Amino acid sequence: MVSTILSPREAKLPRFCRYTLPLAIATFAASGAALCHAAPAVHVGVGRDPSHNINKYEIGLLWDSGFAWGNPQGWQTRLHWEVDLARWDARAGRDVIEVGASPVFRLEKRGGTKVPFLEASVGVRLVNHVSTSPEHYYSTAFRFSETIGFGLAFGKDLDTEIGIRLQHLSNAGIKKPNPGTDFITGYVRYRF
Repeated sequence: MVSTILSPREAKLPRFCRYTLPLAIATFAASGAALCHAAPAVHVGVGRDPSHNINKYEIGLLWDSGFAWGNPQGWQTRLHWEVDLARWDARAGRDVIEVGASPVFRLEKRGGTKVPFLEASVGVRLVNHVSTSPEHYYSTAFRFSETIGFGLAFGKDLDTEIGIRLQHLSNAGIKKPNPGTDFITGYVRYRF
């Protein structure tokens, strides 16, 4: 079924990813941590792509870049760095592992004990399989991610956040087919 639509090169991709992705994540995290001005925040998220019957389970790290524009006690735009590791549970096909990195721009209404925010991001992703089923074949392991969302920070020192994101993943037309995948994800994040 799925193996009949994969080329020999694509069939080797999961083994390649198994060894190189952890190294790439560790390298990116170590280099990114040196550029960041705050302790990382850890998030866990659960998402759903209803059109392809895929559940997504995600863990990620987010760092404040130190760049902020605006009033620290009012409207402020901030830049964060984020790395993610996710598992796609394809309910009717092959599961997928996704690794990604993104800059995240946030517009926050600061100045209170609860801080609402909007966020937007364009990042890159790498997946270990190019299909979840014969009907959902997306031709490249390299993907772009466009994300918009909203949330609320609260708690002591605003260390806890909840949010919802809409995420679109596609290869931007690099190769056909390119059906795209759209997730609605809820998450909880805690800053150390």
